[in-house]
Amino acid sequence: MKLLTPRQMKAIDEIAIHTLGIPGIVLMENAAIQIAFKASSMLEGKEDPHVTVVVGNGNNGGDALAVTRHLLTMGYSVSVFSMTDVDELLGDAFTNGRILKNMGASIPVISGEEDLERLQISCSNSDLVIDGLFGTGLNRFVQGIWADVIDIINTYAPKVLSIDIPSGLDGLSGKVMGTCVRADATVTFFLPKIGMVQQPGASFIGELSVVDIGIPYALSDKMETSQLPEKEDIKGMLPIRPVDGHKGTFGKLLIFAGSESMTGAAYLSALSAYRTGTGLVKLAVPQACINPLSILLPEAVFIGLTDYNDLIGYSNPGFKDAIKELIDDADAVLIGPGLSCSDGALILMEAVIEHCDKPMVIDADALNLLSKEKSLIERLRCETIITPHPAEMSRLTGKSTVEIQEDRINIARDFADEFGLTVVLKGAGTVIVANDGRTSINPTGNQGMATAGSGDVLAGVITSFLGQGLSPYDAAVAGAYIHGLAGDFATLDKGAASVMASDIIENIPKAFIHVQS
Repeated sequence: MKLLTPRQMKAIDEIAIHTLGIPGIVLMENAAIQIAFKASSMLEGKEDPHVTVVVGNGNNGGDALAVTRHLLTMGYSVSVFSMTDVDELLGDAFTNGRILKNMGASIPVISGEEDLERLQISCSNSDLVIDGLFGTGLNRFVQGIWADVIDIINTYAPKVLSIDIPSGLDGLSGKVMGTCVRADATVTFFLPKIGMVQQPGASFIGELSVVDIGIPYALSDKMETSQLPEKEDIKGMLPIRPVDGHKGTFGKLLIFAGSESMTGAAYLSALSAYRTGTGLVKLAVPQACINPLSILLPEAVFIGLTDYNDLIGYSNPGFKDAIKELIDDADAVLIGPGLSCSDGALILMEAVIEHCDKPMVIDADALNLLSKEKSLIERLRCETIITPHPAEMSRLTGKSTVEIQEDRINIARDFADEFGLTVVLKGAGTVIVANDGRTSINPTGNQGMATAGSGDVLAGVITSFLGQGLSPYDAAVAGAYIHGLAGDFATLDKGAASVMASDIIENIPKAFIHVQS
């Protein structure tokens, strides 16, 4: 599903109204009908339900006024409060305010403490409060009496339905603009807005309904939009497994990972790759790691490397030849999980980058090594996916983690464009950006996955898809989706506080079954 920016939605509205000739009042009426239907469903089973509607001073307020009219004609008891005298509204909002007044509705204006007290009482006595304060175009912090109204809604409303977007939420970044309505449900129009699927915004949306209001969807065809992958999208990306396939058919992976104190990272990456469908995994690890790993994962093939620290000053030409030979025999390469950031690990990484002409994933410690030696990025000569979390992205870009989190999409997009990479910026709402600008925000996953080793699992899943022939972007999109979905199943089973990385791996098969069903 496409995701729009507020600016793109505004442009589509203007084309629909001024070029196609669809009257704005018609679009507002269609929106109001959809919201009224949703409100009615939320009130189902309530005896003599009462609704409070809070009206802003733009088109969002006009929608709220039209909704009020529909709910009244449906027989509901409705109290409506406006932030502005409806006679001062403009355009279609004014028209809907005038119709409501002609019907005899009282529309008090919220201007002081007494009005706030009346709103508080109405919210407390209502079964549903409809938020029509701000739309997706909000570009300033919410202050003063507007913030007071939002605080009352959040404190006293038993259920909240937001029109288009919870008021106070930035429709582009998902940032809370000082304060924000916490909705139980949101009805948005045409397509979702990009801020709705990014944190913290996504946690304020509640149940999201995307409704048709009569705008032709073809108006978005030529726009460069981000994507919200859906189950059917992922199903179409998954590798085909021919019945006469063999282990070579399904990809041979080479993983450079692990160190004496971080053996588990190599294990998690390799096991997750196998669970994702890889035919053969070769684990290139320090010799000291082989014994424990061979017990944990007898399915892997092991290549013992000289301890990374012993590589310092190492000039044996056979070392680089051996690295090249390993890469030549692989379909995809992963480097980084548990690698350490020692000088010896850097020497290994330099050798891998020098000789790697296969699709590669760079993760974890390998990313930190890149941040120390940024010239290595420019020496990459293969299709590459990097999988940083915000702190790793901070080290790569020189920006603070706060800056990263406030502008995740643009920062990932700029980095992908500058260095010709696919970037997987991990976190709530993982951002995936191709080097040609294609962008997705992953909808799966949960807070239970914030646990050690979860990133190693993701790296293994993505690399597995690379080795099975997916393009870097598709491998990253499908990998993030399957990884997050496996984490969702794990959390359902274990609870968010108890999920471990190995639980995510155990649920990868269930994620596949769900997507392919």
